[in-house]
Amino acid sequence: MKKLAIAVVLCLCTALFSGCGNTDKTDKSSPDTTKSTSSDGIDLDLTKMSSTMVYSTVYSMMTKPEDYIGKKIRVTGNFNAYHNDQTDKTYFSVIIADATACCQQGLEFDLGSSCKYPDDYPHENALITVTGDFTTYMENNYEYCQLKNASYKLK
Repeated sequence: MKKLAIAVVLCLCTALFSGCGNTDKTDKSSPDTTKSTSSDGIDLDLTKMSSTMVYSTVYSMMTKPEDYIGKKIRVTGNFNAYHNDQTDKTYFSVIIADATACCQQGLEFDLGSSCKYPDDYPHENALITVTGDFTTYMENNYEYCQLKNASYKLK
């Protein structure tokens, strides 16, 4: 009788634990990198997300840029310009804050060589919506993310 009880318990445990595994073979932890372009040509429109999701998505772009290369991205935030005296280059970014506005993440953008700073750019901290193609580039042995072929609109 004891052996039968042990066998039943073992069978129940085996059945219980075998149902706990994930039999789905797709990797749900990585973002969907398939192109699902909207009617206006935007692959990833961060303007339609909550502030928490926007901040999280931009963080993901910085940590796993290969998942976003080539996507047309739209994002809203505050304009920022930074001049680096060592490279004598000015960098332009849109600053995105999280829901509590305690943390910020910047996304660099490039309007192209036909635009001159400051004439063709908004004033510092202006609320803008930037659209551009996500890419990366190397500078001084570091990889940076950028929206190329970008354009902006004042909000």
